[in-house]
Amino acid sequence: MKRIISLALALLMLTTLFAFTGCGKKEDTLVCGVTNFEKMNEKDENGNWTGFESEFAMEVGKLIGMNVEFQEIDWNQKYMELAAGTIDCIWNGFTANSSDKIDGVDKKRSDLVDFSYGYMLNQQCIVINKKNADTIKTVADLAGKTAGVEGGSAGESYASSVTDKLEKYPAQNKAFLEVKTGTVDFAVMDIVLAQNICGKGDYTDLMIVEGIELESEVYAIGFEKGSELTAKVNGAIKTLFDNGKIAELAEKYGFENVVKLVETIDFD
Repeated sequence: MKRIISLALALLMLTTLFAFTGCGKKEDTLVCGVTNFEKMNEKDENGNWTGFESEFAMEVGKLIGMNVEFQEIDWNQKYMELAAGTIDCIWNGFTANSSDKIDGVDKKRSDLVDFSYGYMLNQQCIVINKKNADTIKTVADLAGKTAGVEGGSAGESYASSVTDKLEKYPAQNKAFLEVKTGTVDFAVMDIVLAQNICGKGDYTDLMIVEGIELESEVYAIGFEKGSELTAKVNGAIKTLFDNGKIAELAEKYGFENVVKLVETIDFD
């Protein structure tokens, strides 16, 4: 009887082990945490991820010998997703030289994750409805007005410094609709996204406020502190800049004027 019980317990332990192993991430798979970001990370009509960032990640995967998968996340939860191991990196127009409010305290992102080399320059911009062009021209005009931002973004960080009225969304795209309908007075978002949307299609009535120019930013990929992936991906990024593949992808998606290899990012 004891042998039967011991055998049963052993089988149960093996079954449990295989169950956990099967549910875990494969070691040869790089899971990238993303949000829907036009021309960067977005799904085509067949549900496949496309865009500059998506193709960039897949090219990196080829060089480091890993399959690439994309996991759509709530941007507010990006650090929790990384710490929990549900994603291997944050690869979604992630501004390296910025900060996030953690438990009410501003913390530099470089203290929270390890960053890869920078690969694209960006800056935040102010998007408004054209009908408000005469009333929102300067930073001072933003005070007391309602801002629409992606929660946990560099845009939220800036908006909170100019107004105390914020509406937060899980992705930047949502803010365009809220500015259009007048739910918010302005949105703060990445200029590489805003330039592709404002004044086009359903958003012909939206514009970027040219008189408000914010500080330059650098996009990079965020990894868990101490991750060996950072160095591997850096090597691949350098190769893709050297062999012209980054330039090819940038031209394909209209980012040829903003891609740049930044090996040393100023986090101050």
